[in-house]
Amino acid sequence: SAVTMVSCGYYHTMVVTEAGRLFTFGYGVDGQLGHGDRNARDVPVEVGAARFRGARIVFAAAGCVHSAVATSEGRVWTWGFGICGRLGHNDEQDQLVPMEVAGELGGGKAVMLAAGVFHTMVVTHDGALWGCGRGEHGQLGVGDRADRLTLVRVGEEEAFGQSGVLMVGCGSYHTAAMTEEGGLWSWGEGAYGKLGHNNEEDRLLPVRVEVEGL
Repeated sequence: SAVTMVSCGYYHTMVVTEAGRLFTFGYGVDGQLGHGDRNARDVPVEVGAARFRGARIVFAAAGCVHSAVATSEGRVWTWGFGICGRLGHNDEQDQLVPMEVAGELGGGKAVMLAAGVFHTMVVTHDGALWGCGRGEHGQLGVGDRADRLTLVRVGEEEAFGQSGVLMVGCGSYHTAAMTEEGGLWSWGEGAYGKLGHNNEEDRLLPVRVEVEGL
């Protein structure tokens, strides 16, 4: 089956095929491969559909030491290193096999996601953005620096200028999103100017990047 997407973590790789199958390989000490152990794999090994109750995988995101996928049903599954709540399971436990994230995402269906070092972000079909994990630098975009052990919504409809979110990306300590109207928003740690706001200040809420021509 043809490969339709790939995602690279710190030391592991995730591959999704046209048939909705998931393969992982690389370093596995934190359970990030999803095979039920902490062993490495030096060739792609399938994480069988039975691990996802038969659901097809449509999107995969490899974090530093954790993994997340969205299924064709719009559900989110995560596994790997659990510290700071990055897996969204309301605890900080490691998961060696995929575990479905509880909650209904406000009735939305997950269509894409991103995984950073300590946090995970999910975009739903209705343009809402959700996040969990470490919040020390404001990278969750919910207005404070607290960790979240379950997925929480980033603002409401007005959070991104009344426009829905289409895509999200996670750095180590910051996050950026693209909206339906073509806007770029960023938040989290501002060191080195990586948020694009002409300073190095942390932002605890999404702020639009205002640059001529963008």
